[in-house]
Amino acid sequence: MSRATALALAALIAAAPLSTAQAQARVTTDVFGLGASAVVGLGQDRDRRGGNDRDQDGPRLMSEAQALSIAQRRAGGARFVGSLGLRGTTYVFRFERDGQIIDIAVDARGG
Repeated sequence: MSRATALALAALIAAAPLSTAQAQARVTTDVFGLGASAVVGLGQDRDRRGGNDRDQDGPRLMSEAQALSIAQRRAGGARFVGSLGLRGTTYVFRFERDGQIIDIAVDARGG
């Protein structure tokens, strides 16, 4: 690449407000001589997938604090003893009432 080409490329990149990924892709495509047409479809894959990358990881789970709040309502005044954590998609909390141990499960998917 000649000095003039490098300077022209740097000026084009500096003049165009792009995200970091698009700027890197543009530099890469221009260096390999593919031109601007290779850059056109950069953001379109995300749109075709339906948006957020999290959607493909499965349903969003509620936080342990939210699940504990639900479990405390279900426990009806029993004393909170501890959490057994997330088991699959279910939070399990342990309560005690009148010497009896009560385990309350809350579906983390919110259903």
